[in-house]
Amino acid sequence: MINMKRKVSYGLILIAVFIMASTPFMLKTSTSVTAITRAPPWKRVPSVTITDPSDGETVSGVIDIKVRVSDKNAIPDIYIDGIFVAHATTYTWDTTSVEDGSHTIYAEATNAAGTGSDTNVVTVDNGGGGGGGGGGGGDEVVHRYAVIVGISDYKAINDLSFCDEDATDWYNHLHANGYTCEVYGDGHTANYPKYDGYATEYNVKQAIAYYLSIADADDIFVYASSGHGTYDRKGRSVSETLCMWDYAEGENGEDGSLHDVELSALFENAVCKWFIFLDHCYSGGMNEVMDNANAANGYLTTTCTEKGYGYDMTEYENGAWTYFFLEYSWIGHYDGSMAVSMENIFAYALANYPYGGNDTPQEFDGDTSNPFYL
Repeated sequence: MINMKRKVSYGLILIAVFIMASTPFMLKTSTSVTAITRAPPWKRVPSVTITDPSDGETVSGVIDIKVRVSDKNAIPDIYIDGIFVAHATTYTWDTTSVEDGSHTIYAEATNAAGTGSDTNVVTVDNGGGGGGGGGGGGDEVVHRYAVIVGISDYKAINDLSFCDEDATDWYNHLHANGYTCEVYGDGHTANYPKYDGYATEYNVKQAIAYYLSIADADDIFVYASSGHGTYDRKGRSVSETLCMWDYAEGENGEDGSLHDVELSALFENAVCKWFIFLDHCYSGGMNEVMDNANAANGYLTTTCTEKGYGYDMTEYENGAWTYFFLEYSWIGHYDGSMAVSMENIFAYALANYPYGGNDTPQEFDGDTSNPFYL
C-alpha cells in the first residue's frame, strides 16, 4: 500500500521531495507545473445556485430567496411555480400568499456562453409561523450551511488522489442531515455529487463569507476542506496555508493561499455555531481562528500539528483523517448520528488513527464545558 502525504513546502522555490524506502508511504511533493488557461466568466456558462431556502426546506412567513451566480454580470431570473417574480439575486417572498404544500423555486442566468440554472423544492407551512432569517437576529429556525472543498488535481502544483472523495463523503453526510451545501473542487465535475465551481481562494472565501453573513445565532455553519497545505516563513514569522486550487497561480486578485490569519478574519464576526474540519498538511497551524472573541461558538479539528502531514490512503480511498473521523468513527461507529458530539467522535477517531508525532490530529474546542453538536 502506498500512502501519499498531503504536503507542499514552499519558500521562494517549490521543492520536490520523494521518500520511498522502508516507510509505508510516499511523500508527494513534486512540483511539475501544468499551465491551465481558463476562459473569463462571461465565456463560461454561469453556475447558478439557489442558496436560500435550501432544497427540501420547510418555510413560512416572509423569507428571502437568494441566488448566487458565478458570472457577476449575469443577473438571474427567479421563478416560483413557473411564474416569473424577479430579475435579481434576492427576492423577498411572502409565503402566506400561496397555499401550504410543495412549491418550486427556479432560477436561471444567461451570458454569451449559455444558460445555467438551479431548482429547489420547498414546503410551505404557515400553520406554525416564523419565516427564514439570517444576519444574527435569531429567528428560532435552525438553518444549516456547509462549504465543502476537495482538491485532487491542482492548477499548477502536484496532484493528490482522494480529496474529491473526501468532499463527496462530507456532502453526502451533511446534505442528508439538512445542510445547504456548496462544493468546490478541481474542475472534474463528474467526481462530485454537487459542484459549484473551482476551489479558488476567491471562490472559497466568498462562499464562507456569504454563509457566515446570513447565518444567525440559531444556525450552524461547517467548513470542511481537503487538499495540500504548506507554510510561508518570513523572518521568524511562520504563516500556515491551505493551498487552494489556484495555489501559486492565483485568480481574481488572490494568490491561491488561504493563510491562517485570513481564515481567522473570515470567522471573526460570525454569530452562529461553526465547525471547521481540515485535512491538509500543517493545518494544526490554522488555529488562529480560536483566538477570536467568538471562539466559544466554534470547534476546529485538523489532521496534524502545525509541523505535521496529512495522508492519502489508497486502501480507503480517502484522506486519512477524513476517513477515520467521518467514515470510520462518525458513520461506522456512531451510525452517523447527529446526537453524538464532535468531542466523542474525535476521541474515538484519534484512538484508532495510525499516525502520531507531529502527524497527530488536533482538537481545538472553543467551549470545553459543553459538548459540540452538528
